[in-house]
Amino acid sequence: MRLTINLATRIYINKRQLNLFIGGALLILLILLLFNTRNIAADLGEIGRLNSGITLLEGKSKSSKSAAVPEKEYQALLERIRFANRIIEQKSYDWLQFLDRLEGVVPDRVSVSSVEPSPKSGELKLTGIALNFGALRKFVENLEGSGFFTDVYLVSQSDSQGPEGEKGIGFTISCRAKRT
Repeated sequence: MRLTINLATRIYINKRQLNLFIGGALLILLILLLFNTRNIAADLGEIGRLNSGITLLEGKSKSSKSAAVPEKEYQALLERIRFANRIIEQKSYDWLQFLDRLEGVVPDRVSVSSVEPSPKSGELKLTGIALNFGALRKFVENLEGSGFFTDVYLVSQSDSQGPEGEKGIGFTISCRAKRT
């Protein structure tokens, strides 16, 4: 006995399963359509609210333009703005970079005790103590050779004694630091 299969007699696409898949896809698309429609309606309501607010603000600004500011008040305002800008310019100096550069040029056996900037002239006054004159000379040479500090001048030097009785040379150096 010989068994044979006739492939033409049976449909191999499961129509019931295909119809369930298509129905599920349509249901998901319908839910997404409802969600997007709700979002569009909410956005249109928000646009309408914003447009009415814009027209209200434009109406207020047109009515306030008719009242001109007196020249004296305007000049006083400009002076306050200039004052604030000067303060901002003074505060905009990069002190971290300055201190990093200063740390790079201070040799061993030299201690910088104060840094006094002068905002008007742009000068810096460095005060400190060096263990000996060679260390002080090395510090001044490092400042001059750094390229960051210019117009380096040794303003004063004097023998001084530290808190624990050690001897050293007290100094004051005047210089300028480049702004970056």
